[in-house]
Amino acid sequence: MKYDGVCCPVCNEIFDSNSDIVVCPECGTPAHRACYEKNGGCINAEKHGDFVWVDPNKKEEKPVEKPTLDTATPAAPAAQINTTLNKENMPKNGVIGERGVDTQIHFREIKGNEKIGNYTVDDYAKVVDKNVAKFIPRFMMFDKTKRKTSWNWAAFFFGPFYLAYRKMYGYALLALLLIFFIPFVCFNEVTDYYNESFTKYSEALTSEAYSSAEQMDKAMSNFEANLPKQPFALTAASYVEMFVDVVCAVFANYLYMNHCTKVLDKAKDNENRDKYLKKHGGRSILGIVVLLVVFYIIALAIGLACNYLGSDLATLLRKFIK
Repeated sequence: MKYDGVCCPVCNEIFDSNSDIVVCPECGTPAHRACYEKNGGCINAEKHGDFVWVDPNKKEEKPVEKPTLDTATPAAPAAQINTTLNKENMPKNGVIGERGVDTQIHFREIKGNEKIGNYTVDDYAKVVDKNVAKFIPRFMMFDKTKRKTSWNWAAFFFGPFYLAYRKMYGYALLALLLIFFIPFVCFNEVTDYYNESFTKYSEALTSEAYSSAEQMDKAMSNFEANLPKQPFALTAASYVEMFVDVVCAVFANYLYMNHCTKVLDKAKDNENRDKYLKKHGGRSILGIVVLLVVFYIIALAIGLACNYLGSDLATLLRKFIK
């Protein structure tokens, strides 16, 4: 086979005897037919004019430049390939690491007209607005590999608040409710623990405690010795919180790509498309405030319900089970 050992430049998979291959009539670049159609044509379309594809396995041969009659108009430069990455050579839309035939990872610039699913890189960049160089390579990786996981440190440390910051309000509220689900179920047990702890702390900070440093140390020692035992509900909640934070960190980038795609879908038929993308894309500090307000209202409603019933859900379940 003519293309034995050659990688498809779109998906980087090696051609075999069963591969359905199409060849660009302009430069001779081979590709899987499905990859060619998904890419909307030849991946080297921007190089057409002074570029002819050469089998990379034939290292002794040098690329042959295609002659051109129009010398007045310079040909479009080929995409820059870097093996190193730093702030100085970071392109507008970030970079993507792709493994070449030599197995070395090269960093190439992501062009604005490249496709991620049904939309271009520039479309997603308008929705992301900030940190485009961070998200676009990940979105492209998700689209090419069909993976759904990557790591996001901000989502790990801030969990639901990060999701709200990126305007994923439904996921943010769900994550927050999962973290506080057990304390809400055991509402009376948790509030009793905090009320008793606050009472002990108030007793420790009497006027006598401020008479000397020795008295203060003694008061704090008595406070720590007489602290009530932390209920199991709070211990379990801390493990749930860690679990939610890890899930947020692993799936936040993929969820955000889906969020951006939904925004683009809704903006497709909107007359003021760019204005819509700006309004529903980007970040929102206000979103975090709204999340906290909604959460406070839910917590207050649960507290009032428990006060009215004289019990919480955990107590009611224990009675029902007995």
